Amino acid sequence: MTLHGTINVSVSNQYRDPSYSSEVITQGILGEKVAILEQGTSFTKVRQVDGYESWVSTGQVITEEPLPGNEVVVRRHFIPIYADPSTSSSRIRDAVIGSTLKTIDDVDNNWYQILLPDGSIGWAEKRHFGAFSNYSPANIVSLAREFLGYQYSWGGCTPKGFDCSGFVQTVFRLNGCLLPRDAWQQQQNNLLSSDYRTAQPADLLFFGTEPKNVTHVAISLGHEGFIHARGWVRLNSFNETDRDFSQDLLNTFVSVNRTTVEAVR
Repeated sequence: MTLHGTINVSVSNQYRDPSYSSEVITQGILGEKVAILEQGTSFTKVRQVDGYESWVSTGQVITEEPLPGNEVVVRRHFIPIYADPSTSSSRIRDAVIGSTLKTIDDVDNNWYQILLPDGSIGWAEKRHFGAFSNYSPANIVSLAREFLGYQYSWGGCTPKGFDCSGFVQTVFRLNGCLLPRDAWQQQQNNLLSSDYRTAQPADLLFFGTEPKNVTHVAISLGHEGFIHARGWVRLNSFNETDRDFSQDLLNTFVSVNRTTVEAVR
């Protein structure tokens, strides 16, 4: 029987090997459920819902039984969680967009009482929570644009820092479409064309030194424009007349892939 756990920090760095000197390959977010594969004093090996396996600090994942309460989803990019229902009280956690938290008290019109994975109690303003739109190309593009300017961070998949495939996976996940974690994995499915001019909004654009060595991914905006995490979340274009034209990305373009909710079910 597989043991399950819950991420107990805002954003957990997750490593290729059980060492802080190892490469950060992905992240987890507060309230995220994971499968526990191996458990040690310092590091625990986990599998996330996308099938990705990594090592996380043992102190950042809770293995107790699931807690009671109603689930609410963080809609703001960053939110504080307080010790009491007041913004002047001490902060005890923070959370990022997409985090699923448990509420145990709804008596206040403006605040949720939050039951954190380790059983501690916090408070968060209700205005920070809400539903995401269902998948559509327009909704994918709109959400992706919300993250413009956020920095690049290897292994990152939150507004605290994105890598290219983490950015894409997060945008699609929040719109109800789960993609694989890495760019090369994402490129294996739903190939549409090797001509970038066929790309429509929300199509995925892949780049690499050759088709079998994909190293980068972007989200098409249509009309030869795209958004991606490279240094920071930014806009670029394949059109030579555009100010944000990128010759090196045009030179390394590999394919257009079209991903929909139906395509990944």
